[in-house]
Order: sequence, then C-alpha cells, then structure tokens
Amino acid sequence: MTARSLLFAAGIASAWLASPAAAAPPDGVGQGIPGMQVHRIREPVYQSETYVYETGRDKSRSIVLVHGLGDEGASSFYTIVPWLREHYHVVTFELPGFARATKANLAYAPTGYAMFVKYVVDKYVGQRPFVLLGHSMGGVIALRYAATFPAGIEKLVLVDTPGIVHRASFSSQFLTHLLSNYTRDYVPPVVNTQGKANGIAQQLVTRLEQFNLDPEIVHASPQLRTKVLGGNPLAIAGYGIVLEDFSNVLPSLKVPTLVIWGANDTLAPPRTGRFLATTIPGAQLAVIASAGHVPMIENPQAFRSTLEPFLNGEPVPAPAATPMRRHGNVRCQGKHNQVFEGEYEELILRQCDGAQIRNARIGMLRVFDSAITIDQSQIGGGEIGLHAHNATIVMTGGTITGETAIYALNSRLDVAATRIRAGHSAMTAPVASSLIATMSEIESPRQRGALHGAFNVVPGKPL
Repeated sequence: MTARSLLFAAGIASAWLASPAAAAPPDGVGQGIPGMQVHRIREPVYQSETYVYETGRDKSRSIVLVHGLGDEGASSFYTIVPWLREHYHVVTFELPGFARATKANLAYAPTGYAMFVKYVVDKYVGQRPFVLLGHSMGGVIALRYAATFPAGIEKLVLVDTPGIVHRASFSSQFLTHLLSNYTRDYVPPVVNTQGKANGIAQQLVTRLEQFNLDPEIVHASPQLRTKVLGGNPLAIAGYGIVLEDFSNVLPSLKVPTLVIWGANDTLAPPRTGRFLATTIPGAQLAVIASAGHVPMIENPQAFRSTLEPFLNGEPVPAPAATPMRRHGNVRCQGKHNQVFEGEYEELILRQCDGAQIRNARIGMLRVFDSAITIDQSQIGGGEIGLHAHNATIVMTGGTITGETAIYALNSRLDVAATRIRAGHSAMTAPVASSLIATMSEIESPRQRGALHGAFNVVPGKPL
C-alpha cells in the first residue's frame, strides 16, 4: 500500500514534469499573468512569502482560481483571465511551495492549502459570494475548501482533478495501467523516454522501499520527507493528494458544481470526473475533446464555451442521449478496445483487454483474462451478476445484482459509486481476489450500508 501510494505521487510529479502542456505559457512562466495587480504577502499557514494577483475589483462578482502542481503556478490560467476579467473580479495566487512562492520542506497538503485559500479569500474577496475554480491539485484543494468553508461559495468548478477515489484505488490503478498495454488512455507520461521524469519516479520509489512506514508518518515528518521525498514541494504536495480522504464529503456538498475534464487526460483519468459527477449532488460533467490535463490551455475556446454558460446560469451543453439497442447474447474473443453499449442478455469477454462497457444493461457478464472498464451500467439480475476469472475490472456508477453478485477467481475489482445487491453474498471468491470500493453501497444478508475500503476475499469467506 505504501509503495503504491508513493508511486502514484511520483507519477503525478514526474508526469507533470514530462507533460508538454505544463510548459505552455511561452513567457512569464511563474510570474503571474500580465495586467493583474500583484500583492506580495506573507501568509500565516505555511509562513511563506508568496504572491496574490487580482484584476477587476470594480466588478460585483468574484472568481478565485486555484492552480495545480508545477511551477507555472497562476500563469496556467493565462488563457481564461482575459475574458473572465470582463465580468468578474478575478483573484489567483501562487500556492506555497510553487512558482514564485517560498519553497520549503513542509507538509504541503490540500487541507493546509484550503486554509491558505481562506486567508486569501478573507483578505481580497471579503464577504461577497464567489466562484471557486480549481485545476488539477487545485481541484482537490477547492473540494476541501468547499467542505470546510462552504459559506460564500456561489459555484464550484473542478478541472481534471486527480485522486479523490479511495487511495488504494487510484494508486493501484496507476500501477495497473502503468504495467498494462491494453489502453493508452491511462498510461501516464512517466513511462515515456523522458529521463528526468523517470528518474524522479524511480528515486522516490527506491527511497520508500527502504522504509516500511505509514504514509501519514512520512508526510508529517521533516526528516522522512527529506529521506523519502527529497524535501521536494512537488513530491510532497502530490503525496498529500494520496492521503486526502473525501469519503464523507462529496455527497454532502450543496454548491452547484461543474466538473470539466480533458478527454485525453493521461494524468487524472476521466474516470475520476465521472465519479465526481455521480457522487456530488446535482453536479454536471463536461468532457472537452482534443484536450488533456490542461484543457484551458490545450483547447481554450472549447473550455470557455463550457465554463461560460455555467457561470451565467445557463445549461451546460450535454451530449444527446442515444436509444438503448438490444444485442442479445454477445461474445468477444481476443479483440482489444471494444465498446459495448445497450442491452445484452449475456456478454462474454475472453482476452478482450481494454473493453469499455458504457450505459449498458447486461443480464449476465462473464470476463476472462481481460482488463476492462464499466461505466454507468446495470449488471446482473439472476443467479450470478458478474463472473470474473483472471480479470481486472474498474467500474464507476451503476449496480451489480444477483444471488451472488460477484463470483471472482484471481481477479481484482475496483468499484466507485457502485451499488452491489445480493440475495446471498455480495462477492464470492473460490480463488482469492480483491475488491477496492470507493463510496459504494452494499445490500446483502451479511452486510448492508456504505462500502469504502480495500477487501481481500478468499475461499470460504465471502463478502
């Protein structure tokens, strides 16, 4: 668990360094945004010197922009500030540890950053309502802020926000997709031939393997942060994302929320966006084509066309619904990256890596020797809902139903915002298998209620 968590943090750090989009602003990187008023401050949370930028103080509405990992800092918003300032008082800043701010070996984490944002909001926004927009790690910070300081937030915008799901899920998901060739959608740039990025990941993992320590202890200790994370603010902050737990937060958010995701994001898998939109009450999801982890830079016009209606209280453009087609019994043998939508009596997948099941109703699903994803689908209804043999299955939303909902042999399942209903057992494993659940539900004679955590299911001990 600890090694996986660190590898995910290393992946965030190294993938960001390797990403071409991270260096998109050609001039003034880490120098804020031209035309904004600059305030040099010493903030009270991390006792750091940093910079706050604002423009449009004469406007009646405010928007606060929170950047993500990387020394681009506030300048990552250079494409959207020019049009936002026409109608908004825009406030952004350099997070402590990044860009022009003081860099130190401190326990940078979303909770501390949310307190920093609160300080900035109190000082520069005051009592008027404001829109809070966070990109990447900034989205994690915005979520923590909305949960801790909900007063005053008019609307919440989350852009390509990593983590969020159970940390065993996204760290093991990172490992799984790093080692799998079945789809490029999840493979982060850390596997590319970029020596600097690979070197950071390898060094961090090597260091952690020398210490069998709890992740929270590593993050809290200055000495261990130096030994394990190299005292690097980017690695420390990425590790802080791993440790953040939103299991009791998302369903209670009451602020209108828009989730924006780049369709080609390889750093924060689009699955997380779908999970957020499913879990936050009333949240809307917008996926931007021809964009990766930084959609406001990679496709600025589409980003504006998505964000502006939401800010103005207009409906966000949504894809047209398609009627559900009936397919009967279908078999897939040795075909990769197939998409299955609609209604199936039985669907059998054998060696069909990268299969995507979306918006489907399937009476019986059998998966053999395959790594697949399932989104917003209803599985089962009979004796067995899902049969998994040597399979890796990542499911978001939907339900799995059956007398035995899941029958697994040497398989790994990762479910988020999913309901498992069983007349006898939720999961039976004649050969040891694992289940990672994020904010899901279970209904069975053995267990009823919330399901959140990592579970090893072994013969004779069903879930």
